[in-house]
Amino acid sequence: MTFSTYPATRDEGADRALPIVIALLGCLALAARPSLTFIAFGVTLAVGAAGALAPPTGERQTSAVVTCAVTLLGIAAFASVRAVAAVPPMPATLATGFMAIGAAAAEELFFRRFLYGALAGWGPAIAVVVSAIAFALVHIPAYGTAVFPIDLAAGFVLSWQRWATGSWVSPAASHAAANLMAIL
Repeated sequence: MTFSTYPATRDEGADRALPIVIALLGCLALAARPSLTFIAFGVTLAVGAAGALAPPTGERQTSAVVTCAVTLLGIAAFASVRAVAAVPPMPATLATGFMAIGAAAAEELFFRRFLYGALAGWGPAIAVVVSAIAFALVHIPAYGTAVFPIDLAAGFVLSWQRWATGSWVSPAASHAAANLMAIL
């Protein structure tokens, strides 16, 4: 393998900048989601689609046992917080259940598949920390600064799951379970 000592070409620079631009635009779109539920859900799905369309980066296979254990640990963490939370559940309908699962999958496609993957080249610590912080920050406009610590903790759990399993699927399952717990 040889390394060039020449500066990056215009195309290489654009290739490096594109994930950053997509990440910033996705975070801005999620942070600016309107309060109208179906429009916000549409924005979330669109950002998730961008995460799904990006080429997979840094994904790897782990055993089914590891994936199941990591997923169950994440769900247990969210359930334990939910058990002591003094927040009344949202109304449970088929539509809210569908949106809870869809939003979780879309956000995980963006934050854990795309953003984490784009950051993985700088090491897992950077990927975990930055994707967790970005996740928490985009939820501030919708839920306020008071929930930032809990969203940051959730972001760290979900990003840890991505690191531990090498895939976005385990965090998506835990996120969907957490969202469903909020409406049940």
